[in-house]
Amino acid sequence: MAILAGRPIVADIDLYKSTALASSLFQVGDVYAGSKGRLFGYALNGATALVKGDLLQEAANNTTYANMAVGTAGAVGDTFIQVTNGTATITSNQFVGGTIGVYTAGTVTVADEYVITKITGTLTTGGALKVYLDRPLRYVYTTSATVNMKRSRLSGVIQFPTTQTGVPVGVAIYEIPANEYGFVQTHGECTALSDGATFAVGSSISSGSSTAGAVSVGSVATTDCFIGYARQVSAAGKGISIFLKID
Repeated sequence: MAILAGRPIVADIDLYKSTALASSLFQVGDVYAGSKGRLFGYALNGATALVKGDLLQEAANNTTYANMAVGTAGAVGDTFIQVTNGTATITSNQFVGGTIGVYTAGTVTVADEYVITKITGTLTTGGALKVYLDRPLRYVYTTSATVNMKRSRLSGVIQFPTTQTGVPVGVAIYEIPANEYGFVQTHGECTALSDGATFAVGSSISSGSSTAGAVSVGSVATTDCFIGYARQVSAAGKGISIFLKID
């Protein structure tokens, strides 16, 4: 059920410890309040160990999960949408905590969206997927509608690349090993890798660096994303103090 709630508080939890299996206490994609106004997101790391201080990106955008066909019509009150899988095999938990939203209207309006709670069915290319939802369908879904499926932004995080393939999601506070679970920082005072661009205290900073994982001077480039403010002048290859504002 979709509800409003205050941010959970991280208390007596070691933020600098990762696990090979997901914790029963946290859900990937959820953001928790720490001390001094800082926020931390529970993340699943991708295939490469994180580097402390690196700016992080969500898993690279995969267009096979855009404009997906609704395989069987859905009725008001259904707890799942049947969708035809794209051109890649998925795992049952890959999209948990992510979203499914209407891309092309059938009888349902564009942008009707739900959180994905689990996926069953044929998980291989072209298979019929049952995508379970956080609440029952509010509208009739016809097979003329198409949908987008997106992973949680904190599922499969990677070092921010020099060519952006997704949105920034946080800064690594420690070296989470490949494919393990742990916390990354999404808001507040933190130390991040700086590139060699010139910026001063108080400057806006963004993604879009020529150095993987580094923050850079705020840019008007269409693919760069604002992430916060510098609390220290730039210093190539150094860890500088920033105020992070992703969340």
